[in-house]
Amino acid sequence: MLSFVVLLMLAIDATTPPAADSSAQATPVARIRNADEWVMDYQVGPLRIFKDGETGELFWYSTYTIVNRTKRERSIAPQWELLDEEGRLYSAGEGVPRRVQRAVQALLANPLHEDQSALIGDIMTGEENAKSGVAIWKAGPEVKRFSILVTGLSNIKKPVVDPTSKKPIVLKKTWRVDYQMNCDRVALIGEVPLAPAGNEQNPRWIMR
Repeated sequence: MLSFVVLLMLAIDATTPPAADSSAQATPVARIRNADEWVMDYQVGPLRIFKDGETGELFWYSTYTIVNRTKRERSIAPQWELLDEEGRLYSAGEGVPRRVQRAVQALLANPLHEDQSALIGDIMTGEENAKSGVAIWKAGPEVKRFSILVTGLSNIKKPVVDPTSKKPIVLKKTWRVDYQMNCDRVALIGEVPLAPAGNEQNPRWIMR
């Protein structure tokens, strides 16, 4: 369990993958070569909170648009995760009732928003073929800082050695957006502000 939490917090506290431990050099790490590396253009919308009128439960939701600006059609399988400062990880759609999904879609009133599962598959090039949708997460316990991590927007990968288990793992190019709550969730009006970037960009690409 400790190893799992350490790995999760690496994604929220660091923008570069950990260096391989010298004691683990004997562990073979397969090289990953992508002759045709590509990255999707990801445009993130504001993050807001939604309260289920039936149960009072809270959910985060954020819109997005994915544009293929590469030279040809690609196949994508995006995944959205919310990682809080305590190391808890929430996958978009997990534990989200269908009625909440319908209510958020109705609130946004955008016919171009596709269901999360509908985005898996081919995406053609150009703005005219962009795919838009909304990701929804269970809010979980109250925290002040958390990040949204999106994978499946690129085929770029990097092999490294896990500093805890000393085993080879593969890091994927991941879109990361950091948020910081400046008030209690029940008092939140509008969108959640981005966390101060400091010397780093926010949002930004990381390897995770």
